[in-house]
Amino acid sequence: MAAFTVAAFRTAVVVVLRQRITSSVLQLAKKQQLISAQRAVFTSAFIRRAADNSKHSAESSSQQSNEPESESSQSHSSYADQSGEHSEDYETEEQLQLRILTSALEFVPSHGWSVEAIAEGAETLGLSTAAAGMFNNGAGDLVLHFVSQCNSKLSEHLEEQHKLVQLGQADKKKTDEFLRDALQVRLKMLIPYIEKWPQAMGILLLPQNIPESLKYLTSMVDDIWFYAGDKSTDINWYTRRAMLAGIYNTSELVMVQDSSPDFQDTWAFLQNRIQDAMKVAHTAKQAKSTGEAVAQGLMGAAVTLKNIAGIGHHR
Repeated sequence: MAAFTVAAFRTAVVVVLRQRITSSVLQLAKKQQLISAQRAVFTSAFIRRAADNSKHSAESSSQQSNEPESESSQSHSSYADQSGEHSEDYETEEQLQLRILTSALEFVPSHGWSVEAIAEGAETLGLSTAAAGMFNNGAGDLVLHFVSQCNSKLSEHLEEQHKLVQLGQADKKKTDEFLRDALQVRLKMLIPYIEKWPQAMGILLLPQNIPESLKYLTSMVDDIWFYAGDKSTDINWYTRRAMLAGIYNTSELVMVQDSSPDFQDTWAFLQNRIQDAMKVAHTAKQAKSTGEAVAQGLMGAAVTLKNIAGIGHHR
């Protein structure tokens, strides 16, 4: 009887706990749906507002000039619906966010990497400053957008240089020279925001931004090594990229503290670190070859000694 009572009590407790957990989960789900719905309505309102502004601007332009617009000057916001017909003055949420963030970069020198800069950027596009509420990560979204933009510019630059070499219009650079120039091009993109960049570096180190920050860093060094002609498939693939990422980060730290004309100290530091890295790589390669030769020599000596001493000889 006692055993039955204990079992019944346990069952009752489990049932109550399940009910409470289910109730909590349902409340949480409803709350999340409400937040998502509010954010969707909020975003849709701004997209419609942006579309209206674009439409009014287009109408004003057409009244001032009767010349037909070229295909290249048409709004980037057109899209094809399910019927295949194009509808003008439509912009996705992602496109609108990118436009706001790009516009906000103009205000970073005065407002820093902040929600205020995003709000100013939205206002220049004819939107309410409340549009900054579209960005859940706030200043983090702005910094990551800038980093992504810089990486894209660097990739385009490296691609152009690569094509010139293939066409015979430019000489192929040595690896150390290529790495130095690529990192210098990327670091120079920070100059317009150099006074505010320490703040950006701090934002990138926040837990929620570290995954994206590392993704962009590894993507950047991978692009550089790719255009440098790296074809390694062993552990060197990882060590080379880790090395280059470390040089970039340390050069970045030097740059934000550099008061020399045109950042001469930073470029000298970068040059020295690249040279040191190349020397270490060469030394490591030599050491590996030497170590293998020494090991083979020792093995040969051991076998010879074994044969002379008769070790392991079966009588």
